[in-house]
Amino acid sequence: MTSRWPLELDIDPGRSQVAHEAQSAMDPAVWAAGVPLALLAPPARSGAEIDGLFLPEGYEPTYAYPLLVWLSTVPVSPCEFERRMRAISERNYLGVCIPVSPQAEVADVALQVQNVVCAVRRDYHLHSERIILAAAADAAALSLEVALRHPAWFGGVVSLGAPPTARCLLAEAGQLRGFRAFLGGTPGNDWPALKQTERILWTAGLNVRLWQWSEGSRIPANVWRELNHWLMAGIENEATVWA
Repeated sequence: MTSRWPLELDIDPGRSQVAHEAQSAMDPAVWAAGVPLALLAPPARSGAEIDGLFLPEGYEPTYAYPLLVWLSTVPVSPCEFERRMRAISERNYLGVCIPVSPQAEVADVALQVQNVVCAVRRDYHLHSERIILAAAADAAALSLEVALRHPAWFGGVVSLGAPPTARCLLAEAGQLRGFRAFLGGTPGNDWPALKQTERILWTAGLNVRLWQWSEGSRIPANVWRELNHWLMAGIENEATVWA
């Protein structure tokens, strides 16, 4: 299996100077065993803007963690991002949240994601085959577009909201067979479009999971639990295939 991300960027999987400086600046209450639960800023040298970086409890520098890369079109506080990641799992994943414009071009967002992932890899130990692009609400369509345009970069995509309406999702159809997608939404006006997107992706050979929750302004806890199960099932299946 080949790496989807440049090997030369995997410089130091151990705890970085960035983490050390963040520890000094943060309230000790948000630390457990000397490991940050959520950092307030990205590595200064990266030039990559983020809204939050989450490290799992009991972070082990020698273990290659999956990374959930969240896109957001609205500001997300570090505490809010930490709550979201904890609702999925307190221990299974690293997470990073990237602010994006809802009018951004797919290529521009892809470059943002690339810069952030490479910056995070300089400081933390990531599994390059388990980088998942994710988004909810207004950013959901963008996450699906970016992931399907660059399927070799990601181990899957999570899109919790309305799907894209005007752009082609299958420009890279030849690389999409077996690619994993978790789609979700409420039983409102966007549900028929989500069902249609599910059918299109299945026809292209993707492994698609579609999840519905009741109307509401917040995504309920059972969706985050289901997402964790879906993510771990992919990891376990991957381990079986490559064992």
